[in-house]
Amino acid sequence: MQINIKPLDKNRVYETPDQAILHLFLHGVWSKNWKTGKPFGQTLSERRTIDNAIKAKDYSAFKASPRRGYWLIELAA
Repeated sequence: MQINIKPLDKNRVYETPDQAILHLFLHGVWSKNWKTGKPFGQTLSERRTIDNAIKAKDYSAFKASPRRGYWLIELAA
């Protein structure tokens, strides 16, 4: 389960993993509302874990990896 994050403003760049994860919290990227590609979380328990981590603003629940032009956010195992 993963999600690709890009800044909404094209002139902005996320430089750290915490900035990319903060995008989840600020812009309300919930597991059930993600419509492009695969949903963020494959099973119901994964989706609950993701939603609870977003509600609690738990940075440690996610890990972010830089890619070319975006960040790949995954649920930390």
